[in-house]
Amino acid sequence: MKKLRSFIRLMRPKHYLKNALVFVPLVYSFNLTNADLFFKAAVCYVALCLIASGIYAINDIIDYEKDKAHPKNKMRPIAAGEISKSAATNFAFFLFATGFGLITYYFGIFHSPPDGWWSHSGPGVVSVLFFCGLYVILNLVYSFNWKHVAIIDCFCIAAGFVLRIFIGGAAIGLTNISEWMFLTIAAGSLFMAFGKRRGELIQLGETGRKVLNGYNLEFLNGAVFSCAAISIIFYALWAMTSESQMVYTVPLIIFIICKYLLNTHTENSYGDPVAIIFGDKVLIGAIVVFGLLSILFLYPWALRLFPGQKF
Repeated sequence: MKKLRSFIRLMRPKHYLKNALVFVPLVYSFNLTNADLFFKAAVCYVALCLIASGIYAINDIIDYEKDKAHPKNKMRPIAAGEISKSAATNFAFFLFATGFGLITYYFGIFHSPPDGWWSHSGPGVVSVLFFCGLYVILNLVYSFNWKHVAIIDCFCIAAGFVLRIFIGGAAIGLTNISEWMFLTIAAGSLFMAFGKRRGELIQLGETGRKVLNGYNLEFLNGAVFSCAAISIIFYALWAMTSESQMVYTVPLIIFIICKYLLNTHTENSYGDPVAIIFGDKVLIGAIVVFGLLSILFLYPWALRLFPGQKF
């Protein structure tokens, strides 16, 4: 049982919150109540979680020696000696195979007609596999090299968030992602990435990570606030052009970003977005309210009670 818990920790299930971005194209294309598309997005979410866990395992193998000297990361299963590097490697490949296998089966085989899966859903499954493969390649290059290069490391993190949007769009056959939504996700991701580096620089100093030698606190403070500001602007522009009443959620978005900013400056969280969000009940509550308001404004008719109709 202890070994099982170690493998679960290696998968970092708390970080699955990030993969919820695959549902963004479904929700904001007014297709949340489409049961078939919702299930496709859900399958894609599960597959991406498995693939992401494989990347986390590979990253922990690469950072084995550094994590042992890190005040927080030394508790990770590989660094703590709970899981060997060989076992973690096998587990990572198992997660990759399961995640990509689930995508191939569901999108390419499960829906295939008698004349073959390529003719029916080939472009769809190929698109999902392409973006997932790009996500894996990006993260592996990041883990092996680019996470040690200042600026590039944060843009890699942001690109990973943006790719989650494209993966979710490919899963439901949506190829046209709103420009303002794309810019909102990109700027918001950079905001969190620079915030994480800022927290690490304050907590660990330049000896914590190699990449921290390329940063200074003045730059990171400016980058965090700049990305926070343009995230709000891009979201407001998207909301004003949306075919809904989402513009009324802009003040709440401002509150969420300001509360997040406050936490990065006061909490001992190393700037980790997951720790910051889960460690603040007010922030969680604000995010939940935002989600409920989004449903209200995007799907006002869904509040009516139609017998037998389900999301």
